Amino acid sequence: MVIDAHLAYCSGCDRKVRVIVDPRVAAAGREPTAEDLVCLEHGDTCTGELCPLFDVPSEEMKNRYSDLIERARERMGGV
Repeated sequence: MVIDAHLAYCSGCDRKVRVIVDPRVAAAGREPTAEDLVCLEHGDTCTGELCPLFDVPSEEMKNRYSDLIERARERMGGV
């Protein structure tokens, strides 16, 4: 699995946060879109209904993060 990680400034947290491009993008051999971005620190200090970094509902970012974690657990044998 290829992890494309970056730091990005989040105005909601007022600091840089870790962000990745969904690993399925590299596996598919395509360019990432806005829907492929996941904030790894989502929920730590998020207070609004909208992710200020990617301009998506907080619930959507939460789902992206949860999906990423679930796929990682599956790859590790269900740990």
